[in-house]
Amino acid sequence: MKTPLLFLFLALGNFVMAQDAPDMRSWMLNNNDTTDRYIFADTALIRIAPDTKQSPIDTLFAGDNITVTGITSNNLTIRGLKGPWLKINYTKNGEPKNGYIWQGLISCMPMRRGNVKFVYGIERRADSLIKKDNFTIRRFLGRIKVVQDGKVLASRSFITDDDESANYSNGKIMSGMGLTNVQNIITLEFSGEACGIPTYNYYFAFTKSNQLLRFPDKESVSDAGVFYHVENFTFPNEKNGKPDTILWSSQTEEATEKTDKSGDPVLKVTEKKSAVYTWDGANEKITGPVKK
Repeated sequence: MKTPLLFLFLALGNFVMAQDAPDMRSWMLNNNDTTDRYIFADTALIRIAPDTKQSPIDTLFAGDNITVTGITSNNLTIRGLKGPWLKINYTKNGEPKNGYIWQGLISCMPMRRGNVKFVYGIERRADSLIKKDNFTIRRFLGRIKVVQDGKVLASRSFITDDDESANYSNGKIMSGMGLTNVQNIITLEFSGEACGIPTYNYYFAFTKSNQLLRFPDKESVSDAGVFYHVENFTFPNEKNGKPDTILWSSQTEEATEKTDKSGDPVLKVTEKKSAVYTWDGANEKITGPVKK
């Protein structure tokens, strides 16, 4: 389980241009997606036109509701992220308004339970250099915030495992899944757009004391009937679950020289693994894994 501690505030007033910055468009806005979003940045300036030279006309805050009504051709690069300016509608003090905002200041998929919002997005590039091979793995620093009635109750950062697996994102809020003193389990999914690119799920626990904790991650990947790897969690309230325990299992299959009636390769299980994570609900700590 990774627990990065770095936090960077994302603001329009201080940015660096980068020619190799990845395009953010597919992370948050696509044909199958809703245009309703939250403000992701702690503070976001709304402008009358898609340009930082324009004076701000309004200020919105983390968790504020917006509706994206258009994507402009004006792009801006901040913290190594390239994204377009968006035209938005919003309501402030009961008055409908509109303006422009840079895409990096809004959330990915909106999630909420009652009046509690789970706001997540990408803050910046977080590349890793493999010195031995002189190779750079492109990664991103993301953050999830828990917002209630305009107040940020908790936040936690995470780093995506690679940029190819960060083309699309989805989020899901679950119950406490039977874990003591846990209100909700939140999973953020980041995936790619081609076979052989892994899908990563980053898990968080929102506790009854309003703490937001990193939980173990899981990965899955398949490659056109040639290779298949899947990881699963079993929580206490699920079949075969155990009290305050998270069971992790993985299975890897690879193609053999045999084919089925359709001519597709027959897969063979080449590896199985399992591990046990223990949840201490009183002290809100998770330990493990104990490999089997």
